[in-house]
Amino acid sequence: MMSRMEKSILIIGLLVAVLVLSGCTQQMDMPSPTTKICEDGTIVEISEQCQELIPETKIHNQSISGEITQDQTWSGNIHVTGDIDVRGGVTLTILPGTIIKITAFSDDQHKGIDKPHDPPFPKDPDRLETQSTQIRINGILNAVGTPEKMIVFTSDSENPTTYDWDGLGINHGRLEYAIVEYSRYNNIQESSDVVIANSIFRNMLECCIGIGHSKPVSPQILDNDIYNCGHEGIDYAGGSALIKGNYFHQENREIQPDPPRGGLGIVVYKNAYPTIEDNNFEKNSIGILFSNNSLNEEEEGKKVILRNNTMEKNGENIAIEPGYPAEEIVIENQEAIIN
Repeated sequence: MMSRMEKSILIIGLLVAVLVLSGCTQQMDMPSPTTKICEDGTIVEISEQCQELIPETKIHNQSISGEITQDQTWSGNIHVTGDIDVRGGVTLTILPGTIIKITAFSDDQHKGIDKPHDPPFPKDPDRLETQSTQIRINGILNAVGTPEKMIVFTSDSENPTTYDWDGLGINHGRLEYAIVEYSRYNNIQESSDVVIANSIFRNMLECCIGIGHSKPVSPQILDNDIYNCGHEGIDYAGGSALIKGNYFHQENREIQPDPPRGGLGIVVYKNAYPTIEDNNFEKNSIGILFSNNSLNEEEEGKKVILRNNTMEKNGENIAIEPGYPAEEIVIENQEAIIN
């Protein structure tokens, strides 16, 4: 039996507990939330709708053309039947070992503008863009193969020419351990956020890689094998690219419409300032040509750096056109340049 005093103490304790709990409850009453977290991790006002998550599309062993509006992954054997346009902000991933075959002399999207051929090359066919397919990466390209499983971009023709399709246009991303062949040319024109490495570019009509014709851009072109390019391996018009560790060479001029013309390693325009180092130039008509053609504004204080390049069996190693500012060329370790 509890004494009267013990009962009083118990009652007082219970009353205190109730008061404390009541106070805690009042303190924990929080106002209603004004924001919410969506599935993609973004935070929006409670009254707003979350953006619908669009799952990545996987393309495997099928044909494709047209605009790509959401992230996409290619694998297996892909047949491109017309222009591909990867929308800005969208990522195209290409898995190691993927073979992309592009329809020769055809474009089921019929985009582009037909233009005449490059005037210095009168035997080149006209640039019929509405009848030739291009893969344009306005978003991000993530195409990284391996030495054992290279990614391949090629023509679907059994007897390909050097201009079966219109090539790659890359604004952002990485192309590594890939083979690109039988396209008219390839372009990097809109961004410096591009790396091309450990790849093969071969058997093309015009420049294997054209850079900086729309505005100065400074991509990285690293450790590639670039050969049998009809006009030149790289046509560089503006920016401060790093061109390093590549092999520029000619092995078969007879695949071109006019074999005696072209066949250069790199053409550098006036007001372009690349660093060209640790490359090998062999059997080109000219290893490096400095052209007085200019598409961009002069950048004060900028220089072209030639460093540790090896040149062998070229018609000319280095040629400078009249009107090109030769004082902007800095040659380091010139003894590495041989005939």
